[in-house]
Amino acid sequence: MNKLMQVAIREFLATVLTKAFLLGILIPPVIMGGVIALMPLLMNQKPPRTEGRVALIDQSGLVGPLIDAEFTPEKFNEAAREKIEESQKVAKQLAPQTRPGPMNMAVEQALRTDSQLTLEKLDAGAGVDDEKSRISTSRRRDEIQGTNPRLALVVIPKGAVDLAAAPKPTDAGAAPEFQPFDMFVAPTLDIEVKNQVENAVERAITNARLRNAGMDQSVVRQLTRPVRSNSITVTDQGERKSNDAAKMFIPAAFMFLLWMSVFTSGQSLLSSTIEEKSSRVMEVLLSAASPMQIMVGKILGQMGVGLLMLGVYGGAGIAALIYFALDQNIDPMNILYFAVYFVIAFFLIACMMSAIGSAVSELREAQTLMTPVMLVLIIPMVLWMPILRNPNSVFAQVCSFVPPVSPFVMVLRIAGSEPVPFWQIPVSMAIGIVSVFVAAWAASKIFRIGVLMYGKPPNLRTLLSWVRAA
Repeated sequence: MNKLMQVAIREFLATVLTKAFLLGILIPPVIMGGVIALMPLLMNQKPPRTEGRVALIDQSGLVGPLIDAEFTPEKFNEAAREKIEESQKVAKQLAPQTRPGPMNMAVEQALRTDSQLTLEKLDAGAGVDDEKSRISTSRRRDEIQGTNPRLALVVIPKGAVDLAAAPKPTDAGAAPEFQPFDMFVAPTLDIEVKNQVENAVERAITNARLRNAGMDQSVVRQLTRPVRSNSITVTDQGERKSNDAAKMFIPAAFMFLLWMSVFTSGQSLLSSTIEEKSSRVMEVLLSAASPMQIMVGKILGQMGVGLLMLGVYGGAGIAALIYFALDQNIDPMNILYFAVYFVIAFFLIACMMSAIGSAVSELREAQTLMTPVMLVLIIPMVLWMPILRNPNSVFAQVCSFVPPVSPFVMVLRIAGSEPVPFWQIPVSMAIGIVSVFVAAWAASKIFRIGVLMYGKPPNLRTLLSWVRAA
């Protein structure tokens, strides 16, 4: 046992004390945490002031009289408020329990503008190319401040308002469509200001179409206002707001976290085994410990690496859920199940990696042996969406009892919104534990022969013969 723990500690330290590992495991959470912390501060700044002219060529003659009412600071502010309220409603529908915070205020600030635009109406027959050439082409805002530059040119064809004047469709059976308007903008025009101008023109064109058709625009807009729903989930504990984002992303986060921790540490185990074998360090280790002690010790050492990654990334994920007030969507029992399935998944993958690593002398040679394994293991990664949407389908239930994909599928199913039949959890765990013992037995036999074998790399048939012969 003492030798086994020495091998495990050596394997763990040899992996986690490298600069590449430390940077790889620490930099992503630090960057994400910094983005979450600094984004509100960076975005919560006064928007850049935009001053200039927007030229209008109304070839229809029907939009010009109506656009003045839409092209005012009050209308722009009203449209910005509606956009902010719309984003808040969408966010509330996706995550009803999320409390207002710095990110919400930052989004609101990003949607606000500080614009002083002047509408410049041109003759309907004005040349588009000539007027377009008068748009400011400067790429720096500070160079055009105070010069009242032309920032945009809007050209409204007659077919944008009058359907009879729109171009005829090329397909004989196609219905006629209104013609779109053109908008030429300066490089320095803020994207939110550009959207405000586009929206103002769109509202004016819509009003012109309604007036041209003899309809009351206020009544039509009220009737066509989007219909909203108030989604409520009925449970045994009562009613609660539906949380579509949590239903979708939290189960996927569980599975991807399991996949990342297991395969990163498993890949490190494969690489270290191949390196020690090719450099003949393995022969030195065999003089002090048995092949079984070395293999198990290396697996336990890399398991510590996987647990370290789970602690860092899992802790960062839980901290993010607490920050966004979504921590109530995590069931403590799911964390316990996740820990059990992590152990099962890790030992299955680690046994495969140690067996393959002991049988080859170069990482390139391992790719051939790993291909069949990876083709099976990518199933839950590729099909996680269908499994999540229908966790109790025949396919999902079958995959729940087929090693080595069963831990990944079960983690995805358990964390989903639809309850999994309880008997399937202990049964899948029992099958997983039995498969771990079988994989460890086969891997130990391959490891005992492979660590001292050099030359031509074996194929799968040779590995099976080693299992039977050892």
